[in-house]
Amino acid sequence: MNVIKRLAIQYWRTAALLFIVFVIVLVLLLTRQIVKYPAHAIPDTFVKRNGSQLVLKGATFRFSGANIYWLGLDENVGGVDYPTHFRVDDALATAQLMGATVVRSHTLGISVGCSLCIEPSQGTFNETALRYVDYAIMSAKQHGLRLIIPLVDNFHYYHGGKSVFTKWNGLKDENQFYTNPVVIKAFEDYISHILNRVNSYTGVAYKNDPTILGWETGNGLLAPSTWVETIAASIKSIDPNHLVIDGNSGQSYGSSMFAGDLQLPDVDIYTGQYYPLNISALNTQAREAQRANKVFIAEEYAWNNYGGGDPLEKFLGDIEINYAVAGDMFWSLFGHSDSFGYVQHNDGYTLHYPGDTPGMRLRVQELRAHAYAMRNVPIPNIRISGVPVITSASPGLAWRGVAGAYAYTIERSLTGPGGPWTVLCDKCATDNDTPWIIKSSHETAWYRVQAYTLSDIPSAYSLPLNQN
Repeated sequence: MNVIKRLAIQYWRTAALLFIVFVIVLVLLLTRQIVKYPAHAIPDTFVKRNGSQLVLKGATFRFSGANIYWLGLDENVGGVDYPTHFRVDDALATAQLMGATVVRSHTLGISVGCSLCIEPSQGTFNETALRYVDYAIMSAKQHGLRLIIPLVDNFHYYHGGKSVFTKWNGLKDENQFYTNPVVIKAFEDYISHILNRVNSYTGVAYKNDPTILGWETGNGLLAPSTWVETIAASIKSIDPNHLVIDGNSGQSYGSSMFAGDLQLPDVDIYTGQYYPLNISALNTQAREAQRANKVFIAEEYAWNNYGGGDPLEKFLGDIEINYAVAGDMFWSLFGHSDSFGYVQHNDGYTLHYPGDTPGMRLRVQELRAHAYAMRNVPIPNIRISGVPVITSASPGLAWRGVAGAYAYTIERSLTGPGGPWTVLCDKCATDNDTPWIIKSSHETAWYRVQAYTLSDIPSAYSLPLNQN
């Protein structure tokens, strides 16, 4: 009897153990299925898409920002050249002070066919050009900014476009960029090189860097949906971390491409461009994207109403209350030059902070208020980002400006670089007043400059400069 009892106990113990093992295995299998989808878990440091909304660390991410197209390669410096580190830092600091959290920059990704480009000739890559891109990405991170980077241009600009790829392959019709398998492969190779690039400053591959919000298939393209999906899928196969943005043009003007592209599985974000501002078109496209469960952004618009259109204040106000629009970026921001004053550009949409004219100053403040409204945070006082640098004292006093500066004070010492100092101009000079004319003096003199914000917050003084 005892033997039978012991066997029964052993049987039930074995059965219980097997049941526990079964439950554990079942849980593991179920857990595996749960974590299997998505196959690639994107870290919370990346901006992600949740239906028609952007999210960051579990919270809705809405933004306002600027287009700064020249961060990788510039045309505004008496020819084409790389922008200095100062100019990159100054422009990004200005965007940050205006409340921006996202910047779109064409030349960080569109750079083909010129001697200074990322890919000067097919299959040859320029390490110097890539290091300038590396720096801009690092600087954006330091300024708390995310980047949208287009990868090819429809137009024949100084930094190249789709026609470069067709010319490389002996084709006269540049529209074969969208259909010729050899050309498509060449473009995919270019994309692969950029996405796999390891930043020389940070050691992080572009495809693993959350500073980048997303890759845009191009700028102003007229591509068939099949091409858009091919490129979007190619990007995601290399880089599943980042969002993909449809670079097709015409969304702002009722193009049939917009509706046709909305169902593409590997595209996350769709865009509109507004020249002039058009609230009705904005709302129509945003609703269409929302119905398709996709994100919509106003990626370019005429901040100054050049060409007419709706008032900027109403346009921005509509975006703020319309959650079908995830973000917007005005065209376009320029900062200080390396020597004095601002960099100038003649397309009619150049914006300088805090503004060259009363009209620009008004709209700058509207844009800044809007940027903080999109972030749902109070508008802070403007601070200074940097210290003035005197670049010349003859024949006029010239200084390199700083982000956040509204006016400058100029002081002179006739005894030495340690002072005492006499105020010649008490917050009466701006970046548009340089070089500042110095009244003739036969005495040796030293000068220094101090910047002030609209909130009357001063910078440190520049280092004194001697005028003999």
